[in-house]
Amino acid sequence: MFEEAIKVGKLLAAAKLIDGASGNMSFKVGSAIYITKSGVNLDDMSENSFVKLKIGEFIREASVDQVIHQKIYEKTEYSAVLHCHGVFNVVLGARMDSIEPMDLEGKLYFGKVRVVEGQFGSPELAELISDVVKEKGVAVVRNHGMYAGGKNLRDAYNKLSYLEHSCEIIYRSILLDKL
Repeated sequence: MFEEAIKVGKLLAAAKLIDGASGNMSFKVGSAIYITKSGVNLDDMSENSFVKLKIGEFIREASVDQVIHQKIYEKTEYSAVLHCHGVFNVVLGARMDSIEPMDLEGKLYFGKVRVVEGQFGSPELAELISDVVKEKGVAVVRNHGMYAGGKNLRDAYNKLSYLEHSCEIIYRSILLDKL
């Protein structure tokens, strides 16, 4: 799984879904969760970039989003969770209450995705994010980016890519409407 994680981290960077040390990822192996350490650059990871924990456990070195990842695992059958900050989903998530894809794939995969908001790091926001990920496979957080759960890291990456693509189409359509 570490090999897949390293590959997906590079894909996230190539797709401009992360910048610097933004974003985080985790995957499950049995009852253990491996999550990126706080401050790790996802495009330059190794096995040492991860912390092992169990649901309900808080480890200081792990990503601050560890509670969100754990909530998603508690509520779903997903084996991987990704979080990133693509430009288009952040822009639309700051200005809209929901993302309603215009493209066929976005409509088929997600339909309308509610934008959630709350106090960063709060248990309430973790609950909201995990509820939307359980329902849609993805969640958009106001001013903060998106989360996806998947059967593996590549599946979660694909969902983020599809949603960011749908957000870009909406964004460019809004610009064209202004011409």
